[in-house]
Amino acid sequence: MGHTDLTSLLEEEVSFLRIKVRIHCKRCGERFVLRGRMEQGQIQTGFKRCICDNCEFIIEVMEKHA
Repeated sequence: MGHTDLTSLLEEEVSFLRIKVRIHCKRCGERFVLRGRMEQGQIQTGFKRCICDNCEFIIEVMEKHA
């Protein structure tokens, strides 16, 4: 299997982009840094709510990795 074959195989299997994000709670101001995935234009981290039980937060992309 050549380099081109391997590259095309990886592109088919990996349909997401790994990212590092900063999450900022709108209520208490707590900040979290997590790893996540960008899939179909949406960020997936598994983060559901802040420790103050708030579900409203801002997600900022810090780094992108292949």
